[in-house]
Amino acid sequence: MNRCLAALAMVAILAGCDSPSRTADAARKQLAAFQAAPDPQKQAEVETSLAKLDAQIQALETQGDVAEAEILRHQSRNLHNDFQAIRVAHTIQNATKAIQDIGDAFKDASKTFGESFKTPETNAP
Repeated sequence: MNRCLAALAMVAILAGCDSPSRTADAARKQLAAFQAAPDPQKQAEVETSLAKLDAQIQALETQGDVAEAEILRHQSRNLHNDFQAIRVAHTIQNATKAIQDIGDAFKDASKTFGESFKTPETNAP
């Protein structure tokens, strides 16, 4: 009897670990980590969690739990929107850095170019 209760408890715990609410919470944490330090691995983790959440929502709808599915669908949309906003902000940040680097390169090139036309007499005090 104790083994049956232990097995049922384990199944309940494992089922709870795979709940859409927990998936949404995990996606939120992954989004925060991705926002703090974006990299391809973190991006893939977020994408995987969001896809899993969407599949879980679809399963709820198939099971007839439309109300719960709609609540989670709203959360999923917000998570997808947040993810997109973080990716756009990161892209803009990278573009800004690239433009600054190009500007610095042009300054260095013009400085070098200008120095190449100076003669030794021009550099004399």
